[in-house]
Amino acid sequence: MTKAHPKSARTLGWTVPDPRPLPMRPVRLPLLLAIVALTACADESPVSGPATMTATLISPNGAEGAALVILVGEGMGDITPIGDTEVFARVGSSSTQIVLINQVGGELSFQVAVADTTQLPLAVVQEVAGPDDELRSSVTGYSVEFSR
Repeated sequence: MTKAHPKSARTLGWTVPDPRPLPMRPVRLPLLLAIVALTACADESPVSGPATMTATLISPNGAEGAALVILVGEGMGDITPIGDTEVFARVGSSSTQIVLINQVGGELSFQVAVADTTQLPLAVVQEVAGPDDELRSSVTGYSVEFSR
């Protein structure tokens, strides 16, 4: 029995594998490595569910001594201080008033437990005092940043 020529086998509709190995294309490996690196460095989107978030007062004036912040929203739990910040909280039905004090002056941060990280509370900065215990004339430019 004689073997059919690969071209004639293909014309009959048969599948004939090419016995030659596929050449390695040098572009594929760098492209694959770039995709893996970008995926690994990508910012994670928020995951829905309970977590403890870090809240930090963002100040246009640098170090601060105290602040009154109101968190508005549902599903808030324990509020705890971070670092040199002292925290005093009064929990209401849909809002929590928080007094933050840093005796030495500096960053004002605290942790807050939330029921859903995709629905963070609204933070309203009511008053701020500098490290010299003098009230700031305006709270324009102040905000609270939430992070994990």
